[in-house]
Amino acid sequence: MRKMIYILAFIAVALFIVIAFDLSNVYSQKETKDTNVNNVLVKTIQLKYGHIDVSHDHVNISKPKLDSDGFSRIEVYDKNSGKFIEAYGVKEEPLDVSSYTNKVSKVTIYKERKDYSAVTRLYVVLTVYSDSLRQIKSIDKTYWQKVDDGDWQLKNPHAVAISTTGIFPSKEIEASGTATIEMKANIFTVGILNKSGFNVFQSGENGYYLRKTVELGFRYSLV
Repeated sequence: MRKMIYILAFIAVALFIVIAFDLSNVYSQKETKDTNVNNVLVKTIQLKYGHIDVSHDHVNISKPKLDSDGFSRIEVYDKNSGKFIEAYGVKEEPLDVSSYTNKVSKVTIYKERKDYSAVTRLYVVLTVYSDSLRQIKSIDKTYWQKVDDGDWQLKNPHAVAISTTGIFPSKEIEASGTATIEMKANIFTVGILNKSGFNVFQSGENGYYLRKTVELGFRYSLV
């Protein structure tokens, strides 16, 4: 009798593992999709209110989670090393605008990167018709932001976003931008920063000053 109980318990555990694995695969297939664009493997990530194409191979995509600012956030990691690559967030807020016959919402999207300890984001703010048609009415703002409170500066930010069709309403926008990170280092950290792509532009008794030009870009689609 006891042997039978052990066998049944083993079968139950095995079934649980198989079901959990299958559900994980279903989730991954639902949230991401691989396509080939110009011989480059593109992973389409389903966000809460649209999707973004990521041109990275061999990556793991985290499940969406709500951050402290109300954004639905996903993170992209290297599948082999587990190293953080980038993150995306999206948030939709209804707008009470009586002048519009259609319902509209403000949709904010960001892409995030990390360079040593410096975390930066490129933001795009859209006005979107939130009825059944789900079209982008306008691009309202595009900007960079320093995310962490580290001892570094974000300089020379440039950002732009356009409709990929050239007109509005649109189903897709493309955003891109560049900025410069300036950071102070000492004799112990200057080598690490050099390996992270930073270049020394000033040095003296007070330490080293390094900078790195960074880029971010993405396409956000409602299709």
